Amino acid sequence: MKRTPFVLMTVIMVMALFLSACGPAATPAPTQAPTTQPVQAAPTTAAAAPAATTVPAAAAFNWQSHKGEALRVAMVDQPGAKFIASHIDEFKALTGIDVTYEVLPEDQFSQKTTVEFAAGTSTVDVFLSMVQQEGIKYESAGWYEDLTPYINNTKITNPDFDYQDFTQSGLAIGRLSNGKQIGLPIYNEFGALMFNKALFDKAKIAYPPKTIQDVEAAAKAINDPANGVYGFCGRGKAASGTSQFATIMFGFGSQWVKDSKANLLDQKWLDSMTWYGNLIKSYGPPGETAMTWNQCQDLLVNGKVGMWLDASIFFANVVDPAQSKIVDTAGIAMGPSGPAGQVPYVGGWHMSMYSGSQHKEAGWLFIQWALGKDMTLKAQLANITTGRNSAWNSPEYKAQNKHPDLTEAFLAAMKQGNVQWNPPVLNVTEARDDIGVVLVTAIEGGDIKAAATKANAQLQALIDATPVLK
Repeated sequence: MKRTPFVLMTVIMVMALFLSACGPAATPAPTQAPTTQPVQAAPTTAAAAPAATTVPAAAAFNWQSHKGEALRVAMVDQPGAKFIASHIDEFKALTGIDVTYEVLPEDQFSQKTTVEFAAGTSTVDVFLSMVQQEGIKYESAGWYEDLTPYINNTKITNPDFDYQDFTQSGLAIGRLSNGKQIGLPIYNEFGALMFNKALFDKAKIAYPPKTIQDVEAAAKAINDPANGVYGFCGRGKAASGTSQFATIMFGFGSQWVKDSKANLLDQKWLDSMTWYGNLIKSYGPPGETAMTWNQCQDLLVNGKVGMWLDASIFFANVVDPAQSKIVDTAGIAMGPSGPAGQVPYVGGWHMSMYSGSQHKEAGWLFIQWALGKDMTLKAQLANITTGRNSAWNSPEYKAQNKHPDLTEAFLAAMKQGNVQWNPPVLNVTEARDDIGVVLVTAIEGGDIKAAATKANAQLQALIDATPVLK
């Protein structure tokens, strides 16, 4: 989930730094919070793409160049991974490569792979990762394989793979601050405002709300606590809320860190936190400081809340008849624009190769197959929000697309979003915990400046303890 992403002192320290964040999409209910990214800011620009290469038209790509080898692929339990699992026999037939394909819940996955990597005994070749959660840790430990040499190698890269077809932000979620492309997206998500059009119509409010002023006005008009209806819901449970708050922070023109200094006392940062806390306090349901994505989702799908700010990946549940009562009146848009514009966070899991793999070229074949245009289109048709422009714009997807508002918001977010939804530090978990205290203080109407002052000092200590990637 996430998720969100080194100098190792002990295996115990590494495990303690694990962060749980982002999760699923498609029709099944997500089992964990997603979210929401690389190590320094300004990630919306496409990275310097690997040098363009050409291959003679007559040259057929040899998928069986590593026939007889065996791969171990470690995946997090989420829809993209399950979709690939259902097609794994196709890869074996295409390449002659055997695959041990493991899918584990995020907590178990992170613990198992981290312990194996730290011990130097892992037989993993390809795995899911999230730069914003473990990027600094894994790169400092030397566990990531840089994909750029493989992308540029015409002998082992299918000329139809088309690296440039991935969205800008799709590539950015798998890129480190040192410029290395260590992953490619299995799916993407963005900070979204999901809403119930029926409640907007009842309150005679236009939708979708585009600005923070629109959101506040709509929340006020819809809010009806006496009848169990609330204007807005957002994650208020400390650390869990930081990833989604990032969309508001970016809209106010602020960031977690600036020039290697903690930035929580920036007036724009304080203003964004004040606005978010006041919105939840004034128009949210009771008990917001104990709420994460699942409680807010439950309220929205049961017609009890007008708007919910969270990861776009959950929209699949909002329009799933098995889970939702508002299927016909559900809407989605990017998170609202603030004084600095509309800048939703962008996140998702990416597929990476382990540097200690003994089958790297075979592993690269697997990544090309799993994230190639054909498989990505199939995943898109299965309601997975993929990272390729061609899948979103394909005639096949457009013909079955019942939610063009999702498509419009997704493609826009991939161009203008920011992938830095977590503070760029080694110990992300601790940073989120510290900032989460400020969030709870804001919702409860406490002294935000005092809470932010303490959190800022704690964040600076974490920044100072974070290695610089080379």
